[in-house]
Amino acid sequence: MKTFLVATCVWLACYLAMAPLPGAFELPKFKLVKTKFRKRKKMQMNFDEKLQFIYCIKIQLLAGSTQIAALQFALSRINDSFLPETRKSISLRSEIFTAMKNDAVEFEFRALADYALLMQASAKSGASILQPLSNLASTMICNRTQEQLLTTELASTKATILVLAGLPIIGSGLAMMLGSQSINWLFTTGVGHGCLLIGIALELLGWAWVQRLLATALRDPL
Repeated sequence: MKTFLVATCVWLACYLAMAPLPGAFELPKFKLVKTKFRKRKKMQMNFDEKLQFIYCIKIQLLAGSTQIAALQFALSRINDSFLPETRKSISLRSEIFTAMKNDAVEFEFRALADYALLMQASAKSGASILQPLSNLASTMICNRTQEQLLTTELASTKATILVLAGLPIIGSGLAMMLGSQSINWLFTTGVGHGCLLIGIALELLGWAWVQRLLATALRDPL
């Protein structure tokens, strides 16, 4: 029996060291039966497509195109399923600024909303938006670099968290190998039950806290 418990503890410790950081209070996931009526997952634009979109607009404006023509050219360079409201507003000649802002929210494209504001300001004042548009592209690149650096820095933090999360299991396994009766005490006494529940609660609370810190660090979208 002791050999089985030791093997179980070692296996759990290895799993925690290799598995990704779990979410706190995560419920078991059950696979539902797929039907032909299941809603298709919406495609999202990646960073390169977003940056290419902004640069296409800038290049066309530098070549002397109008803002609408530059926007149409940029739309022609990306997937047809992206930014549908903007495409529709151009074809119907309706309110384009609202459509661009809606697409910016739908596709998590904050730079598109910023460009819509630049277009509005340019339409009212007649000022050129080439320099603000260049600044917008530079900001996107800067944010992307910062995000990649932050992800690299957090990788070591996640590994440390996984090791620390597995220490109680590793410690219990080593204690059993040395002949300690700590596992039996946890499962056979009232005080042991209380300590076990408190330990599990603190473990889950620690995972929730770390997940919140990581989510806060990566919250700023591009």
